[in-house]
Amino acid sequence: MILSDEKGTIRFGLLTIFILVGVFGGWAAFAPLKSGAVAVGKVSVINDKKVVQHLEGGVVDEIYVKDGYKVKEGDILLKMRNSKLQAELNASQTDYLQNSVLEARLIAQRDNEEQIKFSDELKKLKGFKRASEAQISIFNEQRKILSDEKEILNQRISQLYKQIDGLNAIISSRKLRVESLDEETKEWDRLYKEQLSDKIRLRDLKREKIAIDGEIASNTAEIARLNVQITETKSQMILRESAFKEDVLKQLESVTKSINTLRSKYIALNDQLARTEVRAPVSGTIVGMTAHTVGGVIRPGDPIMYIVPDSTEYIVEARMNLTDIDKVTIGLLSDVRFSAFELQQAHVVEGEVVYISADSLQDGNGHQFYEIKVKLTDKGVKELENNKFFLLPGMPAEVMVQTSNRTVLSYILNPFTNMFKRAFNED
Repeated sequence: MILSDEKGTIRFGLLTIFILVGVFGGWAAFAPLKSGAVAVGKVSVINDKKVVQHLEGGVVDEIYVKDGYKVKEGDILLKMRNSKLQAELNASQTDYLQNSVLEARLIAQRDNEEQIKFSDELKKLKGFKRASEAQISIFNEQRKILSDEKEILNQRISQLYKQIDGLNAIISSRKLRVESLDEETKEWDRLYKEQLSDKIRLRDLKREKIAIDGEIASNTAEIARLNVQITETKSQMILRESAFKEDVLKQLESVTKSINTLRSKYIALNDQLARTEVRAPVSGTIVGMTAHTVGGVIRPGDPIMYIVPDSTEYIVEARMNLTDIDKVTIGLLSDVRFSAFELQQAHVVEGEVVYISADSLQDGNGHQFYEIKVKLTDKGVKELENNKFFLLPGMPAEVMVQTSNRTVLSYILNPFTNMFKRAFNED
């Protein structure tokens, strides 16, 4: 009985072993097993990241972002200290305003305008009211001075004309007296010839006529002198206006040059002040910040940070061993692992080989490799988005390129198969 039981147990054990071997063999013969070539690399971008720089450099006043921050185009990233620049801009604006309102006043005086015309640009500037009121006061004062001077000269001319009118009236009356004397002289001359009178009266009449003729000549000369004075007074008025216009034009030429210089300086300072607010050139993610401290100094043109645009496509640049490159071709799917992510479901995403270097490369240590580039497929990108993970340039990644599919049994037997192939080859 004991022997029979032992045989039964042995048979049962052997049957169990045969069943297990059969099941395992069947599974090994048909169970798929992925084989692949492993490469290590890092995340890179297809589109170049945008560098953020500052033209003039300076001292950091405020920082609003850090590495990994998402920003939109135009967002303020940091501010540079601008107190000195603001003071220069205020001084430049004041000079520009003063010269501009002066120019407006000179233009009005040049064109004989009744009031100054100020542009809308000037009216918006700080301090315009005070500056414009000062120029309006000067304009009105000089206008009154010129008007008073012209009035005085016009009055003098009017007086001279009145004197001429008076002298002409005297001359007219004297000429009438001369005509009367001529008739009276003829009458007395006839009486004298008829010996009815002596020459005394005749001589008196002639002497009176001579005196009146002299008076007429003197008054005529005085009229000529007064006309000369009128001409001189009119010339004086013209010269005064010309001198004033000449002075206005000289001032206008000078102030226009100053305004052009000040406008260029004002625009340059205003642009420079605007640049103290460092803004994002594109929407994207902040990486590679070098400015971390308020009060730190940034040199002109040095990179402050980089922005990876939102539209950027990511790839993995990896180094493949020389012994595995013969199995890798463009278009093969790959499993990409990102060790930076902590959640297990986000470790592996699908990618596709899109580039293989034409020849082997060598690093600084003399190690040779082939460079491959793996782009995430739509499925892989969706997996990252579903888990709310975002790639950043420089993240470490491991790539396993799926070179072929085989069974577990072929994987186990492969070393023996290769050994037998080498054993039956003749030298």
